[in-house]
Amino acid sequence: MVKRAHFKSSVRLFKKHLARFLTIMAVALVAVSFTSGLSEVEEKLDEAVIYEYEQNSVSDLYLKSKTGDFTADNLDYLYEQYGEENVFLTFCYEFRNGGKIYRLYAQDLTRNDINTITYLDGSAPHNDDEVLMERSTYGLSSYAVGEEIKLSLFGVNKTLTVSGVVRHPHFLYERENVSYQFDGANVDYVMYVDYSALSSLAGFEFTMVNDVYVKLDDATRNTFKAYSGKYKRAIEQEKKDITDEIGEDNVTVLSLYENMGLYSLVSYGQKVGLISIVFVAFFLAVTLLVVYSSMSRLYAEERQEIACQKTLGYGDIDILGKYLAFDIVATAVGGAIAYGVGLILTKLIYNAFNLQYDMPVYPSGGASYYLGYFAIVIVGTALMTLLTGLRTVRQKPVALLTPKAPKAGRKVIVERIPLIWNHLSFKHKSTVRNVLLFRSRFYMTVISVVGSTVLVFAGLGLMDNSSSIPDGQTLISISIHLVVFSAMLCALVIYNLTNINVSERCREIATLMVLGYSDEEVLGYVYREIYLMCALGALLGLPFGVAFVHFVFSWIGFGDIYHIQWWSYLITPVVTMLFCFLSTRLLKWKVIKTDMNASLKTLE
Repeated sequence: MVKRAHFKSSVRLFKKHLARFLTIMAVALVAVSFTSGLSEVEEKLDEAVIYEYEQNSVSDLYLKSKTGDFTADNLDYLYEQYGEENVFLTFCYEFRNGGKIYRLYAQDLTRNDINTITYLDGSAPHNDDEVLMERSTYGLSSYAVGEEIKLSLFGVNKTLTVSGVVRHPHFLYERENVSYQFDGANVDYVMYVDYSALSSLAGFEFTMVNDVYVKLDDATRNTFKAYSGKYKRAIEQEKKDITDEIGEDNVTVLSLYENMGLYSLVSYGQKVGLISIVFVAFFLAVTLLVVYSSMSRLYAEERQEIACQKTLGYGDIDILGKYLAFDIVATAVGGAIAYGVGLILTKLIYNAFNLQYDMPVYPSGGASYYLGYFAIVIVGTALMTLLTGLRTVRQKPVALLTPKAPKAGRKVIVERIPLIWNHLSFKHKSTVRNVLLFRSRFYMTVISVVGSTVLVFAGLGLMDNSSSIPDGQTLISISIHLVVFSAMLCALVIYNLTNINVSERCREIATLMVLGYSDEEVLGYVYREIYLMCALGALLGLPFGVAFVHFVFSWIGFGDIYHIQWWSYLITPVVTMLFCFLSTRLLKWKVIKTDMNASLKTLE
C-alpha cells in the first residue's frame, strides 16, 4: 500500500512539473546530440581514410627521380627490397598546351593492384592514341568520353581520343593540384596512357621511368590506422633507407604524409576532435548548471511534500529516489532522441567534406561517443540531483514545514552611490534592489547567460577564421552547426531561468495584481530584472568568449583572434538578448494567469 502510494506520488510529480521535465529533456537532447555528433566526425573520417587506403591499395611511398630517370640498379634495389609485385613504375610528364598545364602519367594500365583506378565512364585505351582523363573537380578540368584532344607532345603534334574518365586515389582532394614543374602554377588536366604507347607518341624508343610507387609489407600496412604513430615510424625508416641507398641527390621520397587528400582529411578530423573535446566540457558544464537550477527550485517547491513523506516514515533514499527518477527519466528521454539527432549532425558534417574531397561512402555503425557522452550526462545530472536534494531531505519535518524566512532588507551597493541612486525612478530602484538583493538568483542567471554567450561567440569566431583561409568550407559547416546548437542551448538556459524566476515570485506578482497593476506593468516589473541580468551576462560573455576562443585556437593549432570580424562582437550579445526576449514572451501568459488567491495563500 505504501509502495503504491509512493508510486502514485512519483507519477504526480511528472504531471505537476511537466514544463521542468521538458526543459531538462531538451537540454540533455541538445548537449548529447551535439557533443556526440561532433565527436563522431573524427572517427568517421578516419574510417573513410582507412577504407580508401585499403580498398584502392594506395601506395605508401612515392619516389620521384631528381635526375629524370631511375637507373636499372635503382629499380633492382627496389624490387629486391619490396618485391616486384609491390613496385609500380610510371613516367610523369607535365607540359603546357593552349595556355593550360597538362600532366601525363604513363603506366601499365593493366595493373590495378597499386593505386587502383576507378572507371567512372568509358573503358581502358585500346589504341596508342587513346587516353584516360582524370574526372573534373573544383581544381581540375576534364574531357568527355569520345572527345578529341589536340596537343603537342614531345614536340610532335598529336590528336588523342578520350576512352574513359577515371578517379585516381591520389586525387581524393578536389581543389588545386600544384604543378611539379611549373612554379606557382596548378595543373589543369591530368591524363593517363599505357606505358607501351609512349614510344609511339614520342616517335622514339621510350624507356624512362621517373616515378615509382611502393607498397610496404602487410605488417606495416596493418599499422596504418589513419596514420598511427607506429606507421609513421616505419615510414620514416623506409624513407631513410631508400635515400641512403639511391642517394639524396638522386631521389625525393614522399609518403602519404605529403598526400594532400588523405593526410589533410585526417588532419581536419583531428581538428574536429580537438574542438569537440573543448565543447564537450563546456556543454556538460552548462547542462549541469541547468539541472542544478531546475532541481533546486523543484526541491524548494516540494518542501511540504517531503516533510509529509518524512512524517509518514519514508527514508531519505526513498524520497530522493523519486526526484532522482524524475531527472534520470527526463535526461534519458532527451538522450535517447539525441542519438538520431547526433547521427544526422555527423552525416551533415561528413557530407560537408564533399566540398573539398571526393568522399567515400559514409561509414555505417559506431555509437561509442554517443554512449560515452550519454553516460556522462546521466551520471552528472544524477549526482547533481542527489547532492542538491541531500540538503533538503536531511532537514527535519518541522523545519521543512516552516516557511523560509524572507530575505532581510538591506541597502545594496548602488544605494550607497547617491549620484546614481537619486536619479533612478521608483520602479528602477525596485529592479536594482531585487537584482542585487537575491544574490544566488543573480549569480545563477548571469553565470548561465555568460556560458551560453561564450558558446555563441566561439561558433561565430570559428566561422570568421574558417572564412579567412583557403578551403575552409568544411570548418564553416562545423561552425554553423556550433552556432545553431549553442543558440538552442542559450535559449533553453534563459527560458529555464526565466521560468524559475517567475515561479519564485508568484506571491509577489499576485500582490501587484491586487494593487491594481496592469498586465504590462506587472510584466515590466518582473522582466526588467531578467533583462538586466541577461544583458550583464551577455556583456560579460564577450571578454570571457575572447579568452575561451583564444584557448580553443591554441588548443587546435588553428585560427587567430584577430580574424574575428567586428560584427561577431555585436551579433553575439544581440543573439543572447533576442533569446531572452523570446523566453519572456513565451512565459507571458504564465505571469498574467497567475492565480492570485492561491498565490496569496502561500506562506512566506
